[in-house]
Amino acid sequence: MTIATRHAASLNMPLADDDHEQIVIRQDEETGVRFVVAVHSTVLGPALGGMRLKRYPGGLREALDDVMGLARTMTLKASAAGLDLGGGKAVMIDDGLPHMRDARLEAAARVIDGLDGAYITAEDIGTTTADMDHLARFTRYVVGQSVSNGGGGDPSPVTAETVFQAMRRGLAAATGSGDFEGRRVGVVGLGKVGSALAAKLAEAGAQVIGCDLDADRCQCLSADLGIEVAPSAEAILATELDVLAPCAAGGLIDDPLARSIDCRVVAGAANNPLSDRRVARTLMEREIVYVPDFLANCGGLIHVSLEWYGHEGGSEEILIAGAMERLDAALLAAEADGATPIEVAERQALQRVEAARKG
Repeated sequence: MTIATRHAASLNMPLADDDHEQIVIRQDEETGVRFVVAVHSTVLGPALGGMRLKRYPGGLREALDDVMGLARTMTLKASAAGLDLGGGKAVMIDDGLPHMRDARLEAAARVIDGLDGAYITAEDIGTTTADMDHLARFTRYVVGQSVSNGGGGDPSPVTAETVFQAMRRGLAAATGSGDFEGRRVGVVGLGKVGSALAAKLAEAGAQVIGCDLDADRCQCLSADLGIEVAPSAEAILATELDVLAPCAAGGLIDDPLARSIDCRVVAGAANNPLSDRRVARTLMEREIVYVPDFLANCGGLIHVSLEWYGHEGGSEEILIAGAMERLDAALLAAEADGATPIEVAERQALQRVEAARKG
């Protein structure tokens, strides 16, 4: 049963926060799963973004708000990374019935396939490479498959690489040096990307303090990498840091927190870690550099884009280098203009979309 299908914007209209080309809300009669796909823009190419499996205490309304915000961020990310892709996202509302996972993925695949290529899915919070392999049996509009299934494998290490590089640039902008030796970095969320990032930071000489809801994972990382484990995100947020790295769900930093945290740089793997983009202005007023999330974490999207386009999309190394050059330009322009880096980076990304729309 389709609860709602919405075509919210024409391709001839400028993009705004709530302009999405399509929003599809589907409840599958057989499995009961509720699944939402938001296609924000296909101006530059098909909308590519991960499928998130997550509990939403606020129900469908919260899930819809989340997927719409994430889809728009994917438009910015694809454009800023120089990719011929648009922005989209999907969420499957987790209602605690894991035994129905495969059947529900199949229901999601039918929805994705029905969009005729407007949306391409990939793994995200709560989904895995194995899930993408399963989806690929029912739709071709999926990337992030395992190497054995013809895909590029887990994109998390590449996401960690661009976060690491972006963090180094943020440090250089804030302190004059991008050296991690002796820097104290707090990593909130030690999942696939957060743990890979923690390993890179520790290897570079940083003092890493991290936390995650999975206590066993924290203990393993502490034993393997020598990182300090904090009892909670709140403990990290109350600690004096050089860099704060949000690597879990979005919305971590609201205005009151932006006024209290003690760090020089905020740069992490989470999408939309600010509760509101205006929070970036509060951080700037306190001389804290906020590295735009959609540039910091663009490595995973670059990785899976090559699975879709092949070598026609360019090499991973060249695409990452280009994205980091655009980050350097955004940081320099922000300092010169008295703007926040995210304002500059967002403007640059949307200009590319608008140029493609008009031309």
